[in-house]
Amino acid sequence: MNSNYKKLNKNGFVLIMTLFTVLILAVLVVSLLSSTAIDMNLLKNHMSSFKAYYIAEAGIADAIDKIRQDTLTVNNWVTSFPSGSDQYTVTVTAGSPTVINSTGLAATSNFTRILEVQLSTSGASAPYDISIRQWKEIVQ
Repeated sequence: MNSNYKKLNKNGFVLIMTLFTVLILAVLVVSLLSSTAIDMNLLKNHMSSFKAYYIAEAGIADAIDKIRQDTLTVNNWVTSFPSGSDQYTVTVTAGSPTVINSTGLAATSNFTRILEVQLSTSGASAPYDISIRQWKEIVQ
């Protein structure tokens, strides 16, 4: 009877060690999945932020082209992209220097970035030469 008791005692110890090992592995898997989810959200936000920046940059390029070709008819406009509700809003303030503000909106994630460009034009007729004096991002 004494030998059966020792055998049962060893089996109980192995069961407890197995449960403890499974518990540790489960905690490691859950923490790894949580870390991966956080990294994916950070990556998504980073990509959306860059998307908004490049949309704002497209607005600046559009305004510079209109100024250069002398086809600027309004000082404020909004352009939406065909792929969705992404858009840029441009404001041009004429003067010396001319100031262009462009706000890019990545609508799916609601990220915006604002760029401001100061430029001067030269030349007798279109297409004018454009000199960019300053290019900066306005931090919100």
